[in-house]
Amino acid sequence: MDRRRFALGAATLGLGAMAASTPLLAATKTRPGAGTKPVAKAAARQAGEPDVLILGAGISGLQASHMLEEQGLKVAIIEGRDRVGGRIMTLLDQPGYPEMGFNSMGEGYGRGLDVATRAGVTMQEVGSRYRIGPPPLLYIGNQAFTRDEWAKFPGNPFPDALKTAMPGELAAMLVAQKTRLKDWNAWADPVSAPLDISLHDFLKQQGLSDKAIHLAYDIAPYYGRNAYDVSALMSEYNDGFVKAQIAAGPKSFAVKGGNLLMAQALAKQLKGDVLLGREVVAITQGGDAGSRVTVHCKDGSVFSAPKVICTLPFSTLRNVAIEPGLNGLQAEAVAQLGYQPISMVFLTADTPFWEQDKLAPGMWTDGVLGNVIPQRYGEDPQQITGFIVQARGNLADYWDLLGAENAKALIVARIEALRPATKGKLRAHSYFSWSQERFNVGDFSYLAPGQVKWMADIAKPAGNLFFAGEHTATGARGLEGALESSERVVLEVIS
Repeated sequence: MDRRRFALGAATLGLGAMAASTPLLAATKTRPGAGTKPVAKAAARQAGEPDVLILGAGISGLQASHMLEEQGLKVAIIEGRDRVGGRIMTLLDQPGYPEMGFNSMGEGYGRGLDVATRAGVTMQEVGSRYRIGPPPLLYIGNQAFTRDEWAKFPGNPFPDALKTAMPGELAAMLVAQKTRLKDWNAWADPVSAPLDISLHDFLKQQGLSDKAIHLAYDIAPYYGRNAYDVSALMSEYNDGFVKAQIAAGPKSFAVKGGNLLMAQALAKQLKGDVLLGREVVAITQGGDAGSRVTVHCKDGSVFSAPKVICTLPFSTLRNVAIEPGLNGLQAEAVAQLGYQPISMVFLTADTPFWEQDKLAPGMWTDGVLGNVIPQRYGEDPQQITGFIVQARGNLADYWDLLGAENAKALIVARIEALRPATKGKLRAHSYFSWSQERFNVGDFSYLAPGQVKWMADIAKPAGNLFFAGEHTATGARGLEGALESSERVVLEVIS
């Protein structure tokens, strides 16, 4: 299959027919795109064992399990957390069911929308809710700015032609306008390697000073901790994916009642076991290419299967002993792949203070407050059900060092200082840090300059150990990328 056909999803290409003629325990077969290195022949399943053991009950693990069961295979999942969903994380006990991880899917999320339909959850359109109300105000220090005021502000460090751009939008705007990729699908191809420079260098080439780059990116980085920390090539790939989603349509969808309900429904549909609270500490394979894979857990439990699919983020897999060890670029990726620091606090307001001070409810700040994002997930889209206050990169690390209670107190105090109308009206409920989430140690993955070369080997099977997860996807990001990786790894396993 070429890349464009693969992007349509394996289901449309007759996966069932292929699986029927290609049993799981097939003879050694060369993996497409992997040169001459064969995928090892699996051992026969022993009594009581699954055909395939999956590590991780996030969306990629759940989807892979479902697809393998459709092919008649016996599958089991083990998960370190006490819940399913991975980076789908909803505060089900808070108004509006705020999302701490995966938020919504666009009309182009063909895989995601299909999974939601299969799960039987009710989807609601939320894209229009993002566009309700005035744009957030910009706060530099203690001063609030509208777009027009910011453009005229003497302290605005942006080039004259870009002074009307708000700090939170400038970097993405320049990547979108000045992208060097002729085909964003080719971002990981060797021909694109010369473009793998830092985002800082890319923004410098667009005429931004160091001060402008710091304000436009480093304070609230989309990827990484600063513009030096992320590949411009990966940013251009992400831009291409976003543009493809926009071209598919303006709508965005989320699960009514919380996205976590989708993962929970998928888990209930599976025939095989989903074992929670089983933290993986070691994965071993014998010297014989036909041997099974054994997974050792922290609680002393041991599981074996002819084949294992690992969907664990590399940020946690690097702490798992693998024998024989990985090598080459794949080993580098496991050891070094970055994961985005994001910390969030969910706030509610006793009264609509924004109606009292006549200011926009949303806030983008250059200080310890981070970004204040109004949530409109009630039955009435006009109603603000709460606020997500978000820190990214270094600010997220700072909040984590303060601790949850101190960070919540700091956030409330800072909002009250900037907006006196909020005094005594804010309630800080939940603190959630992806960096402190021990089975992720960061949110989504990102690549630093010079690391895009890893993508050629990042998901290569190691004997009978296979890899999936959003960090291995090359044609989509987020939840759609995780589902893309499930299709790929299932094709690898059954062939």
